[in-house]
Amino acid sequence: MRSLLGLAWALGGAVAGFVALGTAALLFAKLSSMTDRDGAVGYFVIGVGLLGAVLGLIVGLVWYARHAPPGQMGATALSGGLGVVGLAAVLAASVWAVVSLREAPLEYDGAMATLELELRVRTSDMPINAESGWFTVEVQTASTRPEGEPRWDRKRAEGDVTIIPVVQQPLYRSGNRTIVVSVRNRQTELFVPRMARRPDPRADWSDWEAPRTVQPPFGVLVDAPLEPMFALRYRVRRYGE
Repeated sequence: MRSLLGLAWALGGAVAGFVALGTAALLFAKLSSMTDRDGAVGYFVIGVGLLGAVLGLIVGLVWYARHAPPGQMGATALSGGLGVVGLAAVLAASVWAVVSLREAPLEYDGAMATLELELRVRTSDMPINAESGWFTVEVQTASTRPEGEPRWDRKRAEGDVTIIPVVQQPLYRSGNRTIVVSVRNRQTELFVPRMARRPDPRADWSDWEAPRTVQPPFGVLVDAPLEPMFALRYRVRRYGE
């Protein structure tokens, strides 16, 4: 309880200090005709205001401690300080979580990340004279849906199957990725790869994975579960490697 009271006093002092010194800085800037080039006045006022907030926080803690019962001034000041430290820790953790968990393009040493996929399909299941456009690939996260680019010039045959490379870049940082392969007028296959939020760009190809679910086209009802066409594996590389 004393920590919360001390925190309240400290925050009150910080607000009062910011307002007081910020206002004084603004008046000084106006009276001295300070140049406002590139927002200089605003930076000056905010900087002085933040200094006032720090001083006000300290004054608030000291003032709170001075109202403590006899012999408890030190303990009261310490408990108030712990309240401030706790708030600072919560704010720091919140900022870290926002920065670390937000979805943004992955970078490794300043280089964007490229997701390389290989789709394996039975050659007999492919359309006759199959060319680009008979299927699409999306790497979906909570807020992004970037498309992958099939590399038809690099497809290869291995026995009775065909391997089709797909590249998606930049890869977005996310804790939950779903790779959606949509076969035109036939079905949609959803893969949920066991991929880390920040995959290792030095790792080799993953194992081949089957789709988690296979769905018919929108509005189409089927009598039996659809058979998957594709298997998928992936790896991550720095852009240009």
